[in-house]
Amino acid sequence: MSLNNPRTLRGRLGRLASTLGVVAVGAALAFGSAAPASAAQNIDPEAKGSITVHKFQEPNTPTGLVHDGTAVDTTGLTAIPGVTFSVQQVGIDLADSANWQQLEGYTVAQAQKNLTGAAKPLITDGEGVAAFTDLPVGLYLVTETNTGTNNIAFHGEPFLVTIPLALDNDWNYDVHVYPKNTVTGLIKEMDDSKAHVIGDAVTYTLKAQVPALPAATELTAFGITDSLDGRLAYASATVTVDSLALEAGDYTLGATGQEFALTFTPDGLAKLHEVQGKDVTVTLTTSVVSLGDGAIKNQAQVFINDPANSFNSNEVTTSWGALTVFKHAAEDEGKFLAGAEFELYALDSAGGRVAGPLKDVVDGDNIFTTASGDGTFTVNGLKAGDYELVETKAPLGYKLDSTPIKAVVAEGDLGAAVVVKISNTQVPAFMLPLTGSTGTAVFLGGGLVLVAGGVLLAVARKRRTSQA
Repeated sequence: MSLNNPRTLRGRLGRLASTLGVVAVGAALAFGSAAPASAAQNIDPEAKGSITVHKFQEPNTPTGLVHDGTAVDTTGLTAIPGVTFSVQQVGIDLADSANWQQLEGYTVAQAQKNLTGAAKPLITDGEGVAAFTDLPVGLYLVTETNTGTNNIAFHGEPFLVTIPLALDNDWNYDVHVYPKNTVTGLIKEMDDSKAHVIGDAVTYTLKAQVPALPAATELTAFGITDSLDGRLAYASATVTVDSLALEAGDYTLGATGQEFALTFTPDGLAKLHEVQGKDVTVTLTTSVVSLGDGAIKNQAQVFINDPANSFNSNEVTTSWGALTVFKHAAEDEGKFLAGAEFELYALDSAGGRVAGPLKDVVDGDNIFTTASGDGTFTVNGLKAGDYELVETKAPLGYKLDSTPIKAVVAEGDLGAAVVVKISNTQVPAFMLPLTGSTGTAVFLGGGLVLVAGGVLLAVARKRRTSQA
């Protein structure tokens, strides 16, 4: 609505109170809609009053609460803290009874041109309350000047309040007003649990609530956009709405380059209007195509009615890094070993293997080989986490060591790759036969022992014969 729409004060506040629920003053203003002023006591021109603003989210269903300037039970409503309001007196002296008659047909636009004194700003507290006190009798313009960090889709319009306010043949000097805002937002979740190597899928879930619209407000636009990081490739997307069957003509969905967009058509918007408060959920599937600095961040936006007034989701990050295997001889790290082959396994939080050896680790293969020259091999794209290396083929001339070796990959670029050093023991030489003088001496010594044994045995037998 335009702030300069020439509505009367009574008509404007009455409509807002009865349909939008934005202003609690309602038709209780002393403009002929309440009991005649003559039925109440005289206004005390020296009295001081207050305007207490209670800021809440627009509910999905009307509250049915009265809007007469009194305090009401707001149980079940969601307060909006951090919204700035200003109150400024209008240059009409309500201590003069004749001036009350001017208020019939008085508009916000007129008031904005007839302000007196400085505006007094206050920010709503944790309960959504901003209390303006010590206000003299008069007409006041209440303006929402800043919504803070709140995702408010429809800003509150300025409104007028008198102190005092006619109420049940009396005057209320402490007025309570209840302006409401349509609040929107976008929640983003990420699932990279099945991603381990470059090319694997990372899925994002975007969830935005169909806003609770003020009465007589049409939903003219609703969309979700996402500028994908250059290291992500768009694969596919789907959209659902709670309790609503969507048809192909209700929306457009897809990506141009890195720019993803969901936009509802007029037919789709008409359906959304009937399910206010329900969730629109987009499932966006991408694949990781490169490492970069290792931190692949993503944030989406939602807009309602005004594509230029969008709200960011929370930011999510999928973390990636690199792994370098360095193969060397057990006795000397300076002896680089080429030709060792490995399989790589991802581990879960309990240290167990997620599945079989990772596929497509390098060029579509699940086995990688240490290079000649420096004995290394680098896997330049692994999701940050725990892994296990298993040697499946040893370098030529060295023993195979199939003991699993754990490695922890951290977020970072290729230069920050975690290095795992793995050694191999050389295969021992075969046992050769003993030859030469040393061997001859050994055989000769053995022969002498046998001869001596024979002599001793013969002597023993001769003695036994003589004794017999």
